[in-house]
Amino acid sequence: MELESTIENKLISQLIHGKSQWTYRQDLKNEQDLWNNFFDILEMHNKSVLNDVPLTDNEKEVIRTKVVHSTFYKGAEWLVGANHQVRVQLQRDDTKLGIIDLLVLDNTNISGGSSVYEVVNQIQYHKRTKMNRNRRGDVTLMINGLPLIHIELKNKAHGTKEAFNQIQKYIDEQVFNGIYSTIQMFVVSDGTYTQYIAAGEELREKFLTNWVDENNKPVQSLIPFAREVLSIPAAHNMIADYEVLDNEQKNIILLRPYQIHAIEAIKEAAWGSDDEHPKEEPTSGFIWHTTGSGKTLTSYKVAHNLLRIPSLEKTVFLIDRKDLDTQTTQAFQTYAENDSVDVEETENSYVLARKLTSPDKKVVVTTRQKMQALFKRIEEDQTQKRLYQKLRQVKLAFVVDECHRAVSPDQKNELDSFFKYKPLWYGFTGTPIFAENAREEKGSNARTTEQQYGPCLHKYTIKDAIRDNAVLGFNVEEEKNYSTETDDKDHDELVKEYLSVSHMKAVVKEIIKTSYSKLGIYNKGRRGYTYSALFTTSSIKQAQKYYKIFRQVMQGTEPDINVDERIKEVLPDFPKVAITYSVAENTDEAEANQNEMKESLDDYNKMFNTNFSMANLGAYNNDVNNRLARKKKQFKPRDQQLDIVIVVDRLLTGFDAPVLSTLYIDRAPMPYKDLIQAFSRTNRIFDADKKYGQIVTFQFAEKYKEDIDSALRLYTGGGEKEVLAPTWKQSFVKFKNAEAKIIKYKNGTGQPITEASDEDKKCFLKEYQDFDKNYAAIQTYREYDDINPEDEFGLNDSFIEDLHATYEVIRDQLKPERNNGDDSVDDQFDPNYELESWNQQTINYAYIVQLIQAYLPSEDEQEFKRTEKEVKEIDDYIAKLGETNPTVAKLLSNLWNNIKNDPHKYKDQQVNELLQSMIDNTKNSEIDDFAEKYCLKLDDLKFVIRNYDPEKEDREQAGLNDLINSGGFEEYHKQHSDTTRLHWRKVVRDTIKDFYKNHIAELSEE
Repeated sequence: MELESTIENKLISQLIHGKSQWTYRQDLKNEQDLWNNFFDILEMHNKSVLNDVPLTDNEKEVIRTKVVHSTFYKGAEWLVGANHQVRVQLQRDDTKLGIIDLLVLDNTNISGGSSVYEVVNQIQYHKRTKMNRNRRGDVTLMINGLPLIHIELKNKAHGTKEAFNQIQKYIDEQVFNGIYSTIQMFVVSDGTYTQYIAAGEELREKFLTNWVDENNKPVQSLIPFAREVLSIPAAHNMIADYEVLDNEQKNIILLRPYQIHAIEAIKEAAWGSDDEHPKEEPTSGFIWHTTGSGKTLTSYKVAHNLLRIPSLEKTVFLIDRKDLDTQTTQAFQTYAENDSVDVEETENSYVLARKLTSPDKKVVVTTRQKMQALFKRIEEDQTQKRLYQKLRQVKLAFVVDECHRAVSPDQKNELDSFFKYKPLWYGFTGTPIFAENAREEKGSNARTTEQQYGPCLHKYTIKDAIRDNAVLGFNVEEEKNYSTETDDKDHDELVKEYLSVSHMKAVVKEIIKTSYSKLGIYNKGRRGYTYSALFTTSSIKQAQKYYKIFRQVMQGTEPDINVDERIKEVLPDFPKVAITYSVAENTDEAEANQNEMKESLDDYNKMFNTNFSMANLGAYNNDVNNRLARKKKQFKPRDQQLDIVIVVDRLLTGFDAPVLSTLYIDRAPMPYKDLIQAFSRTNRIFDADKKYGQIVTFQFAEKYKEDIDSALRLYTGGGEKEVLAPTWKQSFVKFKNAEAKIIKYKNGTGQPITEASDEDKKCFLKEYQDFDKNYAAIQTYREYDDINPEDEFGLNDSFIEDLHATYEVIRDQLKPERNNGDDSVDDQFDPNYELESWNQQTINYAYIVQLIQAYLPSEDEQEFKRTEKEVKEIDDYIAKLGETNPTVAKLLSNLWNNIKNDPHKYKDQQVNELLQSMIDNTKNSEIDDFAEKYCLKLDDLKFVIRNYDPEKEDREQAGLNDLINSGGFEEYHKQHSDTTRLHWRKVVRDTIKDFYKNHIAELSEE
């Protein structure tokens, strides 16, 4: 097996030879060397500006403060520069020399001119604190002396996850400060498997990206990856052209490879590959990128880059529907905040006309409806003849989101005929229209996406995206129990039964029941949140009926439908449901729909203390979207969230919500493209527990199965089996096989596995990991809800907990073996595997707090009445909490006893605030006592406790050395004269871990 040093040398050899054009700077050994090199390059590129007067030490220090940034994002903001050039302004020490602008980085001059490309390795990092160990980086790529890409390498015995963790450790230790604060991209590799990720203070493993070539074939080995991604100009382009700054989240976004290939394909079609010799005849076309793969981000970059073509005056990002207009504009403005191109909204037709004819180059975001209205109004308005003629002369390109829906062939023909110079068209879609699902014939009008827009310039299907972990597959369950299909019933009879109250109640009951698994409620104790769901129906009228049933469930007035106790234990307020649909004004049903919506708004306002009315229905719809998506900070708390939103067609296209896991469907099958669009609301990557987009259908089971298979064949190129999750039967068989291997440890005789040979222990770890993975998988199916694991498999909580404990012990026993310099690969078990099914069932005290809150009398309550059952329920939960968290249970019990003795004393008070105050007081008292006992400085001790990480060794705890070195022994020695300084230091070190674990940690857990 190759050593890490061998992998590193091979990488450097690739980078400095052939087309790569990097220069190896073996002479640079530490950060000071990097600074000296940076200033040498800066002076070389700015000789004329400096007028042969070298920079003074003071001037260098001023520049240094402008280069160093507190976060990678701030570094990225600076690197955007103006007009693609990064400069620093400097007042010379000699005031006679005045203020000058120094060019730091020229992103208009890639692969030549003033760009200097250098590679360094094994740089000795500067220690930020006394606690930090000496650290060396593996390989760093620098442009004009600035570190922009860092590569961390491991061999196969350790893998890319260790490399990823190593980078995060360096970030936590503030290694990447100073000149390294300009890093924009990290790469991790073990030689055969390579990924990249944008720089950030808290890296998330799910954003590690695999490279694929333009044909979507994976490029995993380090050397081919280096040729395609890290060579010049590719590496410089990645930083300069394929990076986007999310101003709202303050994140750096590096485009995925298929996004880059699509942008390059459009550039080739519109301009050609040679910038000096553009194409004589630009061509239009479309991009087929599966829904959920980031088309908005790709289209933003396309709209941005098209403006660089001299012959184009404007780029118009064209979309359908007003709600998407706002959503897309906000997304574009978020990306463009630090960009050199403005994004302009369009308030009305005349404003749109003026923006299209203005001399500045900008991206204009508008709807197709506004564009069409513009032509009619301008043409009819005799006072705007000059504007009309000027508008017809504009040379522009249209970038169209969901191009098969946003613009029909007739509408495109109308737009084309208006402009003197035929516009370029670049459409984006996840579900193109092919010959198999072509539009109806209408004269010479285009019937397919290709006929309307031109050839497919780049393709990235669901199958590709699932392989690359860009999206999830689908777990589709056709609920035959709710499909009354039989040979003797015709379609009309079935539809009638599907609209019956009995069918609808059965569906609601099943949705409530399956939410435990589909919405991840069973996992909330581990991760602290659940998923959300959409429920689509066949009509507004049916949606309203369903909403009324759900409302009765929420109010507890539906006798036939109860929320399971296991759900109520986790989410006492489940389900929180809303409804949204388009409300017309001049139809026969308009008044009835408006009245129904008013009632729904009233419910919603009471649920969330909002004030929406029919006058601001658009704002209500946006609020529903935000609560369902939970992207914004204010919608993270449980009391601000929705669980299920009932829709007809709204939100089934164009709605992006990674936390949304499930789509319930009670309507007839939709056209293929609409099916895939709707399904794709659910399969965004979110966390490790979200395995698939969950789809549950309640009508026409056989027809749905047939249509889904056909739709997936059409949109995956025949790879539909790779897109669908295994059936329950298939998953169950896998689990049974894994369970059969693990159950033998339940009542094993003879030597315990913890005392067995290393080979047997490794075998156990592999078997347990296989069991854990398959156990987690079957829990996502509704069939699992009907199973008692103990009766079915002999798996009770006690055995699973014991098995998990054994696994942890053995894994820790084998850890030292991996750090003894042995490079052999052990394929029996994955040393980096993270358990998926393990979730120790503990009572979350937040739930108990909610129960106590409900117990308290309110201000307007005339007579206080509570049942013994309510009191006993809280008593029992506190007792159960005491089994896992006795410290908090004791505090909660004291508070509860006080409330029971005098409920009115606590009227309208917040129980969570009362309890938190008790917890804070107890925690502070414990820390005060510990500081006094060992004569420690209180502020220093609080810092250690606040930043304590139980996973780290004592010597790695932030601030611990400073705490011990800050004095205290002298005072302690007065009380314990027989204690030496060395013994006191050892006691503090040994005791603080136990103090945190047994006195502080429990007070910090919910």
